[in-house]
Amino acid sequence: MQQTLLNPTDAQMLANPYGNFLWIDEDVDGILLQLHQRYMPRAVASFGGRNRNVFVMAGGYVVKLPKNFHGIADNDWEGSVSNTKESIDDPNEIQYPKTRLAYKDGVAIVFMEFIEALTSDAIVERFGHEPDWVFSVDGGQVGVNKNGRLVAYDYGLN
Repeated sequence: MQQTLLNPTDAQMLANPYGNFLWIDEDVDGILLQLHQRYMPRAVASFGGRNRNVFVMAGGYVVKLPKNFHGIADNDWEGSVSNTKESIDDPNEIQYPKTRLAYKDGVAIVFMEFIEALTSDAIVERFGHEPDWVFSVDGGQVGVNKNGRLVAYDYGLN
């Protein structure tokens, strides 16, 4: 497995130009760094986004950690809307995965079931059509959970 480096130096990036690098942009009191240091070693894969870093865990879930203040707001929103009745019962509403929102020292952390990303073509092939709600998800970031349910997996505010 490829090592992930957090906030790498220029020398580290030059020594490993194809490495997996993640950054924390705004960390006033070191809480974000502590959270990253807690989850990063246990992750089987990691991805960096604009406002959050995502760690894929062995148990079939991901941990979304903010890397700046926008990421905190994204997590707070995503964790707040995920488990509504409409998300489960209404096929005309955006469908969200199972998600748990937790706070550590005021920082919102999202724990979400792992979602396998699908392209538009794959959605049509698998489901016969692309539901209208898919078009309202930024970047079409939708996929299926382990039960084959089509859901959005990235729907933060920013």
